[in-house]
Amino acid sequence: MLPRPCLSFTLPSTHDGTKLDCRVYHPPCLLSPSRSPPTSSSGTGTGTIEHAGRETGISWAGHAAVIAHPYAPLGGSFDDPIVDVAGATLLQLGFVVATFNFRGAGRSEGKTSWTARPEVGDYSAVVGFLGYYVHFLLRSSSSSSPPSSAVPFGTLREGQQQQQQQRNGIGGGSKGSKGPVMLLAGYSYGAMITTRLPALEEILASFATPATESPEADIRLRAQHLATVQSALLLKSPPGSPRKSMGVRVGGADSASGGRVRSGSSISARTATAEFLREDRIRENVRLLLARAKTKTVYRRSSRGIEPAESANRKVDERMDHCLEKIDDIPAFRSAYLVISPPVGLVTRLATMSFANPLSFASPLSSRSTGAQHDAEYATLAQNPALIIYGDQDGFISYRKMREWTQQLERGSAARVVEVPGAGHFWMEGDAVYQLRDAIGNFAMELIQLGDSGRIGDAGETAGL
Repeated sequence: MLPRPCLSFTLPSTHDGTKLDCRVYHPPCLLSPSRSPPTSSSGTGTGTIEHAGRETGISWAGHAAVIAHPYAPLGGSFDDPIVDVAGATLLQLGFVVATFNFRGAGRSEGKTSWTARPEVGDYSAVVGFLGYYVHFLLRSSSSSSPPSSAVPFGTLREGQQQQQQQRNGIGGGSKGSKGPVMLLAGYSYGAMITTRLPALEEILASFATPATESPEADIRLRAQHLATVQSALLLKSPPGSPRKSMGVRVGGADSASGGRVRSGSSISARTATAEFLREDRIRENVRLLLARAKTKTVYRRSSRGIEPAESANRKVDERMDHCLEKIDDIPAFRSAYLVISPPVGLVTRLATMSFANPLSFASPLSSRSTGAQHDAEYATLAQNPALIIYGDQDGFISYRKMREWTQQLERGSAARVVEVPGAGHFWMEGDAVYQLRDAIGNFAMELIQLGDSGRIGDAGETAGL
């Protein structure tokens, strides 16, 4: 299971500024001395992956992952058990893990949309935050050197800084250098949103020189502030020692000790007050960072949201913006995708149910998912390492459409497809959840080991599926 988060905070969606609940978890290796990289393992339901991070020893290299949850109106949130399984597996393998609530889920503001476009903005906000959060953590690790015989996170000596930056793909390292992995993941509805994301480079580019009043600038400055605070805490804590998370659990009434309390109690009231004060402190620090930040004036011409056929008849937005300056040494992330139980063909099945169809905006292979949008979805998964995993007893999937889609993806691409016998949509049958965990773990280890030097192997075969 995932531990208590190191960070609980909010971010504005890049779509419209809607406030989203977010969590960040640090891997054990951020608190321990640098050790050797992981070795591959196999076995289904034996606990191999679960204990791989602790037994093998992993030094943090900047790897990060975002995991999206199922459909909010049906109870989906970042507390979902499958999100927990995926996150805990990646955490033990050395990934910083971010989870979040889409609009309308948990304590995030807003309502679930009918088009999924706002949710793409929600997800992109977390990706942008995590990219810059990792950058500022890595920068701290190469600039701090307190006296110590060990070399835990944040204590690299001066002579090691260039090597560390080259390993992380920072500052225009050698052509063959390998940057850290940014794994974009989702389960069920979250998997569908994951397939609709723009390319990672495009998402991060929107944060390069954002207007100072934009959600992107606020997100970037929040990442800088929170990474600075966490770096200071990591440097103060002896390697392997327990450390308090920054704040309390978002979306639940938790006591300071991590235990559950009844809503309406005095402890719950103090918790709500603490959350408000924490958010107020974050906003104040963001304002201070903005006041000190280097900015430049940029002339922008934007036709954002205008279809090419309409552009001739629509006025193009022209404005002068004060923008944050670009940060040149952002890690050269290697994008990868994890798609768990995508609801391909769900629209047809939901039409027979007694409630209104909440996903009428189409699944990846529905009639509306055509043209440029379908090509973009296909290209994203086909051109990057990707694991698509689902059960052959999943009642939320049209298997004809799923197999058409996955067969197309597998032809000459980096995507790998695993169909788990006997597993349903919720992975509760037999040892299905262990097979899922092992497949995710082996896929993640292959990403770490192989980098961009070759094809990702068949994760399903490695896990014994």
